[in-house]
Amino acid sequence: LWDMDGVLLDTLSQDDALCNQLLHAIVDSGATVDRATIRRFFPFDLPEFWRRILETIAPSSDRGRQDELIPKLVDAHEAARESTPVALNLGIEDVLRAAREEGLKLAVVSNNPTTQVREMLRRHHNLLPRFDEVIGNDLQRVAKKPAPDSYLFAARALDVPARRCVVIEDSLLGVHAGRAAGCFVVGVATGSASFEDLEASPSVDRTYLSFEMNRVAMTPGLVTKKSILTPNDFVSHMIEHLAWRVGCSIDLRWNNADWSALGRALGEVMRTFPRSRDSTAVLGMIDDGSAEVRLEANAPGRLSLKGVGGVDLDWFLGLRCEQMSSGKPLVEILGGIADAVPVHLDVTVCSVEDPHHSWEGVFRSVGSAFLRLMVERSDRPSGEDGPEPDEPVESDWKVLRRSTMSAEVLRSTAESEVRVFLDCSGFQPTRCRFDVSDSIHVEGLGDLLEGLSRAAGVRLDVDFKATRLSSSHVVMEDTGMVIGRALKEVLVRRMRRWGINGAGSSVSSGEDLDQSPIQVGLSVEGRKFWKYVPFAMSYEEFRRSFLIGHTVGRGLFSEDLDDFIDGFSGGAMGSVVVHIRKPVTPQEGWPMLFRALGTAIAEALERNPSRKGVTPGVKATLD
Repeated sequence: LWDMDGVLLDTLSQDDALCNQLLHAIVDSGATVDRATIRRFFPFDLPEFWRRILETIAPSSDRGRQDELIPKLVDAHEAARESTPVALNLGIEDVLRAAREEGLKLAVVSNNPTTQVREMLRRHHNLLPRFDEVIGNDLQRVAKKPAPDSYLFAARALDVPARRCVVIEDSLLGVHAGRAAGCFVVGVATGSASFEDLEASPSVDRTYLSFEMNRVAMTPGLVTKKSILTPNDFVSHMIEHLAWRVGCSIDLRWNNADWSALGRALGEVMRTFPRSRDSTAVLGMIDDGSAEVRLEANAPGRLSLKGVGGVDLDWFLGLRCEQMSSGKPLVEILGGIADAVPVHLDVTVCSVEDPHHSWEGVFRSVGSAFLRLMVERSDRPSGEDGPEPDEPVESDWKVLRRSTMSAEVLRSTAESEVRVFLDCSGFQPTRCRFDVSDSIHVEGLGDLLEGLSRAAGVRLDVDFKATRLSSSHVVMEDTGMVIGRALKEVLVRRMRRWGINGAGSSVSSGEDLDQSPIQVGLSVEGRKFWKYVPFAMSYEEFRRSFLIGHTVGRGLFSEDLDDFIDGFSGGAMGSVVVHIRKPVTPQEGWPMLFRALGTAIAEALERNPSRKGVTPGVKATLD
């Protein structure tokens, strides 16, 4: 039993373009709604869809105006649908063909009028002959979804008990109807609802990202040749680390959350790789996350996990990480790989400052260990010596403009493109634009940067675009890095022309020390360093109560904000030290920390003729 809009036909993409065109033409040239709003109201029939859209952009009290506009919008919408080609969702052809080959009865069950549905199916890709029944929303005594009536009616029309029917839906509205009808419910994230929302719904028995078949291809060779899509961006990111360290290009499409099966699919590919030894070990790391891995090929396939050095393994595995509520999916992937290759994969988690770096360290270690199974290590580098290619030292950085008053910096990587404009002529409201997937929430960073720039007396413009994978910690770290680099460009110009402090803090009086729980010091002198110093608790207590696992502002993760400080210190090539004089909640403390960092930046920017041409450190090695 198939829904039509967003399931068979990609009418969501059509409506995404059409909705604002009709608003501009019929309602107001300035009226507009975003894709998330269109997607939220997409499951409703057209009159209800437009009523909700109008209530979003106009006051509910203007009922007369809405009643006048809705028929016009519906008529124009239907006319546009009739005249505009609509694409099939990818993979639908294969699924329908397989269903027919299996002798399954097929019906379309839609929240639109029956005649309109039949015409859409006939006009677009000649789908109508493929279905035994078409059930619309205009049948007598049949209530619309989310009522179960239309699905129960379809089951009776096909002469099949509802419990033996499968409902295929893209919306929460539709899956609730299917569950109420007693059907087996499949949710597919090709329309209204996200994969995460469908997966979390108790009305859904099975969730898919799309109708496309899964595929996993890894080829030893160019690691930058990569295409990875799974229902979870952080899972995709870990597989990217794995393939990179194994030394493979990768083409992966995975449409469901059976992570063990994904691990086995990866393992089945990796078992075909050449092998030069039967066992190996490796230490892998990234920033503050590290792990050790042992591989034994002549052993039953299994995964062993443990923690050392104060790492509580159960606590670590239970931590959320980006779009994952815990580390369970990653454990299942590693277990699937070990089972399919087969190898005894022994993983020791050695350090946990934030969970995403620790998991990156784990997957890097696993990838490096498999590479060592494949390749003999050489004592000498291979190849002939020759001239280095003429390449820029920092190919990912572009300083677009810089002066003693402002700097504009662009950084482009395989993951993101970040542009920052920093203007020291006085505070102006911060402008931030984050072009990322719907699965992460980083809007609240703009609020924190507003506090920082106000305290620093500067203007900040930030544009972030995720070019490959969307990751909240990448947004934070890369944004912090480019802001730090822009600050460094201004500091260097000022240092050479006038002399500056180059260092500063949020402390200007004993009263500051007595009253504020958080103080920040900054010194920009050519090296990256950042440290938190809790006064009233152990660092382990501080890490758990403040740094990891907390939500701040509008959905920000505390562990990601730590990455902002990490990135900022790296971009500025400066040291940041944060004193936590007394316990404070993350919700109160992080805004304080950003404001305190802004105050420290303001002092670092101030003129100091005695330091003309040199940094605040006696070694004078800023650039």
